[in-house]
Amino acid sequence: MTKLPFSAVVLAGGDSKRMGTNKAFLRLEGNNLIDLVFNKVNSLFAETIVVTDRVEELAYLPAKLTKDLFTGVEKNALRGIHAGLTVSSYPASFVIACDMPLFSLSLISYMSKYATKYDVVVPRHGEHFQPLFAFYNKTTLNLILKRLKEKRLKISDLYRSLCIKEISEETVKIFDPHLFSFNNINTKDDYFNLKDDYLSKHAPFGYGK
Repeated sequence: MTKLPFSAVVLAGGDSKRMGTNKAFLRLEGNNLIDLVFNKVNSLFAETIVVTDRVEELAYLPAKLTKDLFTGVEKNALRGIHAGLTVSSYPASFVIACDMPLFSLSLISYMSKYATKYDVVVPRHGEHFQPLFAFYNKTTLNLILKRLKEKRLKISDLYRSLCIKEISEETVKIFDPHLFSFNNINTKDDYFNLKDDYLSKHAPFGYGK
């Protein structure tokens, strides 16, 4: 399979304060979450970047590893997006968090059609955008850096100043009927629920395809 001519940026640098342990190394069916996410996106993209402050621990991954490059504010996802886009070899990158292993590759492939035509390609679930399951063009870098310097860190606030392609929930459901792509982990209950989803629904609904 020809890989998409973009980068995948996996964010694995959070403090996981609510979870109490690093989410990248949580286990799911004998694998670390970071490994599950990395292997899936790496099968689709020409380049995979992992943004992490644990470079030595993740050196076994055949990925381009980088730490946050802007450290003037508290840890946050916008810092990670900035780092990933900065080191990317491609004009646009798909950004995903390391705790979202149930995503649909076919959904990402569909979104990639718009990646060079817009600043951001982002799905919506209900009233909310999914900023950690989105394509970001390098055209966003100057604005991201400006927001970081101003300590304005809410990612979706960027969208008001950018040309975005919104992927409707109806479109998402064509590829991912149960919206599992957006499942992530913030608490131990989230972790147990995701494990249940993975065991009971991962295979029957063909996730990873």
